[in-house]
Amino acid sequence: MGVSGHVSSEEKVVQPEGKALKQAFSSLIDALRDDQHMHEREDKIREIEERNKLRLAALDKLQADLAAAVLSNQDVLGKEVAEDLEKHVSSLSAVAVELTRKKVGGRYATELDDNQLALKGESTKTFKSIEAFLAVLPFPVLDESINLKLVEGAYSANVKYDCADDIQFEFSLDCKKSAAFSKEFTPTSPEGKIRVPVSLGKTWLKKEPAPDYEELDDYVLSAAEVTAPQLSATYVYAEKSSTINVIDSNRDAHAVLTVEYVSADAKVNVTSEPALNKFLNSQQMEKSAEALRASIQELESFKIDLMRLVSGGKVVFEEGKLDAQEFLSKAWGIIGPRVKAALGEHATGGVTSDGRDALDETFVRQRIELLGEAGKPLLASLSLS
Repeated sequence: MGVSGHVSSEEKVVQPEGKALKQAFSSLIDALRDDQHMHEREDKIREIEERNKLRLAALDKLQADLAAAVLSNQDVLGKEVAEDLEKHVSSLSAVAVELTRKKVGGRYATELDDNQLALKGESTKTFKSIEAFLAVLPFPVLDESINLKLVEGAYSANVKYDCADDIQFEFSLDCKKSAAFSKEFTPTSPEGKIRVPVSLGKTWLKKEPAPDYEELDDYVLSAAEVTAPQLSATYVYAEKSSTINVIDSNRDAHAVLTVEYVSADAKVNVTSEPALNKFLNSQQMEKSAEALRASIQELESFKIDLMRLVSGGKVVFEEGKLDAQEFLSKAWGIIGPRVKAALGEHATGGVTSDGRDALDETFVRQRIELLGEAGKPLLASLSLS
């Protein structure tokens, strides 16, 4: 299961403003520059490979040309002498060409390795710049999802964003920085133990059935999923192989709590059975769910690595593979107009009238000029050329 935070169409979408816009702009320029350097290095590698092919072809041709040159003189030297000479020349030239081929090959391998290593560095820088750009949520966020699960005694989590302009990306999150999830999470309540009635039984003291309870502090959070109107969590008691599922929904001011108990012998929807539900402290359960929701949402502050980026249905980054040129062009098409609008707010010295850190023309121009000739269209789009 995962944890999702959803923003409905009625709610205000997240957009970079003030300092966040400045960070997004700066990181995007870094990404454009690093991507430019990466493609320049790729062009250099293709040039090295093509030059090596030409050198090897020239060496092969040279050996053939030497043999042809000797045989072209057989009218003067005589056929027998010319053929004998051609054999000696071919033998000697073959040794010389092979030595040269090894020398050329050694230089080629060194040059290629150096440039491939440099390409890897440029690719890493491009990725990290894109990562920094996306970390400030530069696009309007339409839907958000934070996934949490317990794996071998430790929690792993990731946050997924579905943004306007058909852009989706995902970050991993550092659970060890969370007070709640740096260890196995067990729900607690200031009102005392959280108890879930799972069955009814009669006692000799009472005529009415009495509930049998499961205490939630015996259980560990295994996985969770939350949207703006809903949180669901799965708690597991490993020794008993039993599970308690909690779903806390709130849609259009209509709150619904669902509690389900599952064991090897039974599956009980506690809240749908009135005889059990009357013994359930629903208010306590709802408060516990809200506390869990808040703890999960705090994880969003602990982003680690960009895991996946998709734009227009095309994978830009996944499992170490990066193809960002088209995405970066699209990103500028989205961020550029916001930068232009921000410059029109008459910010002075990079600070707005209310003291917020903001963009100014000098900063924008200096950053874009780092792109050289490639930056001229960007300046033109901002009316700064």
